[in-house]
Amino acid sequence: MNKALFFLGISVVSLLAISTSCKQPVRSVVPSFVFKHYLNGYELEQGQMKYTNMAGNLYEVDELQYFISEITFKTSDGRIIPIETDNAIHYIDINDSSTLDWIVLDRLPVTDYDSISFVFGISKEKNKTGLFVNPPERDMFWPEMMGGGYHYMKMNGKWMSLGDQIKPFNFHIGIGLEEDKITLVQNYFIVSLPLHIHTGSLSNQFTISMDIEKWFESPNYWDWDLIGGQIMQNQDAMHKACENGRNAFRVSNIATDIVWHD
Repeated sequence: MNKALFFLGISVVSLLAISTSCKQPVRSVVPSFVFKHYLNGYELEQGQMKYTNMAGNLYEVDELQYFISEITFKTSDGRIIPIETDNAIHYIDINDSSTLDWIVLDRLPVTDYDSISFVFGISKEKNKTGLFVNPPERDMFWPEMMGGGYHYMKMNGKWMSLGDQIKPFNFHIGIGLEEDKITLVQNYFIVSLPLHIHTGSLSNQFTISMDIEKWFESPNYWDWDLIGGQIMQNQDAMHKACENGRNAFRVSNIATDIVWHD
């Protein structure tokens, strides 16, 4: 055999071996989401007339159900990584513990992350009547005469009105109607939260927390004695609620026993 060809063959084999040995598998995690609910810095206590908003309304929260959808992660180099499990929609109900944990099938590459974002509610493209055929999601339906689809949120409770009368409130958000009662308003909104995760600190568990009092604080001062307890057919009130709701969430990436995937 020609010596030059022999050594050339050895060199090619060596380069292939080096290339193969240097190729590292891409590490990833299978993320999970935990949903928590706080009021004035402590976990919500349902049915307790013990909370006071900035307007001075004494109130309680009895029920809370809502949708979060289209969670996406943004890496430090600008890549957008979506969560697509369950049609990218998750239902949360504080009275159903099974909804407070969401284990998805998607994988997150282990890298640096700048932020996480999600849709509060369901986007116009997905929020169609018939999307859900089984309870409990099905029972979040929104009236057809008001656009159909599903509630983004139901928060039910009571407040102490003027004259010390206890009155119910239904803080419900979904598609709205303009004053002409014809033009539909899409009230879902996008929440974007910073993460600042570096490669070595990424965990597989993300906690998304709702600070309920924020719905009643800023930028719109909420007074049930002025606004009333029913807002479904009050687009102005729903708009103000959504503006406040953008400030109601925070996220943390909790250190857990990580299971790496190649």
